[in-house]
Amino acid sequence: MQNDLINKLIKSEYGLHPKAQLIDYYKLFFQGTFGAGHFIKDRSSAAEFLRTELETSVDFEEIEYQDISYINNIFRVNINLIKKGIISFDDFLDAFLKSAEVENIISKDRWMQYWQSIEQQILKLKIPIKNFDFQSTELWKIILSTQNVSHSKIYHTVYSPHYRLFNTKEYERLLC
Repeated sequence: MQNDLINKLIKSEYGLHPKAQLIDYYKLFFQGTFGAGHFIKDRSSAAEFLRTELETSVDFEEIEYQDISYINNIFRVNINLIKKGIISFDDFLDAFLKSAEVENIISKDRWMQYWQSIEQQILKLKIPIKNFDFQSTELWKIILSTQNVSHSKIYHTVYSPHYRLFNTKEYERLLC
């Protein structure tokens, strides 16, 4: 059952972002587990960061939302929906902030066990990631040093990701 969910998410990510690197898959599963609560300091700084990103971003990915649910039910929602007038800035920000608390909390040790399994599934599915072993070694250095993980340079360049994480309830409230 767990491998089915992992495989589904890996294949979905590969279909949407075929140039994703191993660190991008890590970020995908990490966000689908922990959400974004660890990044939110307070409402005003979250609003300022969102406003700045909206004002300075020119390119936006075409994908408006992506279901990245793994341990928790999480969606990546493109901030371009604000620019398009589909969601107001305040509603978007509120949904993001309300989504900060995740339901299922797991330990760091358990997460690292999950990630080892996910990495193995990526290999088994033969997802074309160049220098997989090197990427894995470098990624584990970042994970073990507890640094924040960012998307790869390739991912940023090719896909221009500008999104926030919503839980299912907030996603459905605004977009369904």
